[in-house]
Amino acid sequence: MTATLMANATTCGSGWMPPSEDPGASLRAHPAGGPSRPRLRGEHSVRACVLTVETAGPDSHLLLLGEAQASLSHDPPRLKVRLDAPELAQIRAERGVDFDPADLVNRTIEVQLRTGLRQRFGRGAGVQAKLMALLSLGQIPLEAELERERTLQRLRLEGSRFGPDTWLEPEDLHHIALVVSEHGEARRDVEHVLQPLEAAGLLRLHRISASFEEAGAERSLAEALARVTSLHAEYGLSATLVCRGGGPVEAFGPLNSYAVARAATADRLPNLIVGVGHAGTPRTALDAVAARSEPTPTAAAMLVRHLVERTGLRAERALAAFDAAIEEDLGAAGRIALARATTAFDAALQDLVTAAEARLRQLDRAVEQSLLLGLSAAVGGITQEEPDADPVEVDPPDDTEDDAALSEALALVIATDTGFIVTRAQHLSAGLPLLLQFPDGAVPVRVDPFSSTAH
Repeated sequence: MTATLMANATTCGSGWMPPSEDPGASLRAHPAGGPSRPRLRGEHSVRACVLTVETAGPDSHLLLLGEAQASLSHDPPRLKVRLDAPELAQIRAERGVDFDPADLVNRTIEVQLRTGLRQRFGRGAGVQAKLMALLSLGQIPLEAELERERTLQRLRLEGSRFGPDTWLEPEDLHHIALVVSEHGEARRDVEHVLQPLEAAGLLRLHRISASFEEAGAERSLAEALARVTSLHAEYGLSATLVCRGGGPVEAFGPLNSYAVARAATADRLPNLIVGVGHAGTPRTALDAVAARSEPTPTAAAMLVRHLVERTGLRAERALAAFDAAIEEDLGAAGRIALARATTAFDAALQDLVTAAEARLRQLDRAVEQSLLLGLSAAVGGITQEEPDADPVEVDPPDDTEDDAALSEALALVIATDTGFIVTRAQHLSAGLPLLLQFPDGAVPVRVDPFSSTAH
């Protein structure tokens, strides 16, 4: 029996789906063990698109099959099929030893499957499938490659800016446009990665729905990209994501069209990130036009996530540098203030020392004046007791007198009007009142005109 994976098929268990005429309806109508059980067992020929290929062990793989022609249903059918080593060896014997199951991704194939039921603990019966033979393998359409090259050549002749050289990593990633099919795994994969960042307020997603397949896909994508251009003029978008899931190679035809590629050039959409299909999907014109082309929608979303993380890291480094600069400025200001305070303290201390010295000089003069007043009073008393006494004349000493005896006899000569001690004869003037202080008393005298002779 030859069957095609249909849109109304139901996924059973962990991805298993019965490949029969409306198998989902049969399974819903009859529980496991009912009349549908014979229809779920046996071998069937199925035409499908390989969505993913996973390694399950040495020469053992798990293939996820989808519709050969997508119906854009909200929950498209999926069938997980196991390819074991004996069957893989048989395929390599038929198609060459270099055959790699990973090359089947996004290719349309016709396979012979063996299906059956299995009991799952706590979840009832499930459908399992095993790939027995690869009947046919769809070729990558040459027309798609030619269309892509014609589109890129036309853009080059027009001088349009596109490709990786147009990438400018945003410093503050915030507004992001997301062009994606309204229903499907691509939107769920992208939102699974970016919704936590959106919920935290780190970015804002502008979601724009578009059709990637069927007759109106080219116009729908061009209109969606024009809407993104308007959003960029309004918000200044940091980046634009264009994502779709896997499917037949023929389904990527609209992404090679000139209208779609022209609407996605850097002049209209800066920092375009494209994530379409899977790792084995052929490159489209939109991949070549994009500033970044990622192999899957999840990888495209992870690129945006890493950009947000790098923005946060730059912000942390900037804050740390700002704190260090503030700390350095405050330290420098503190050192300057401390130096100024130290200088002011030294100046104030010097002023205090100067004031103290001036005060001490004033005190010394006051004490000296007090002593002189006392001496003047004493001299006045002596003068009053002997008003008629003649001034004492002091003859210069003879050369034969002993200088030592003279120094012991005359202790101090004081000018009574100023209180200064006279140490030289040249400082004396006629009529100057003096006070001669001897060890045994003081005698007031007055200087008469004389001529001094140096010895």
